[in-house]
Amino acid sequence: MATPTTTTGLTSHDEVLAEEFLNVIDGSVQDCHEEVSLVLESQQELQKSLHRLGGEVQKVFQRLPRTEITKRTSKIPVLRRRCQRLGSKVKEIQDRLARISVIAEGLPAQQAGTS
Repeated sequence: MATPTTTTGLTSHDEVLAEEFLNVIDGSVQDCHEEVSLVLESQQELQKSLHRLGGEVQKVFQRLPRTEITKRTSKIPVLRRRCQRLGSKVKEIQDRLARISVIAEGLPAQQAGTS
């Protein structure tokens, strides 16, 4: 016996199943939309706070004497160059150790009893 079909070509069971599926999907989409709206609102609040903070930082820099800022910031490039040189030395040492390791692997193993 054939199951009756509707005008859409689906059985009534298929239509009920499709309707339930759409209800679940619709609820999920609404939940997702609400969460996205909350994130957007949070990002807008964060943007306003960052803008306000930027203004406060500008005010602080305007009140500080230029000589004090210059004294403190003049050390930064020197420290940066030192760190770069140290990094170069460490890289050079690592390269040398790697070459020594390759050479050591190529040497025949010495026996413990002979010297």
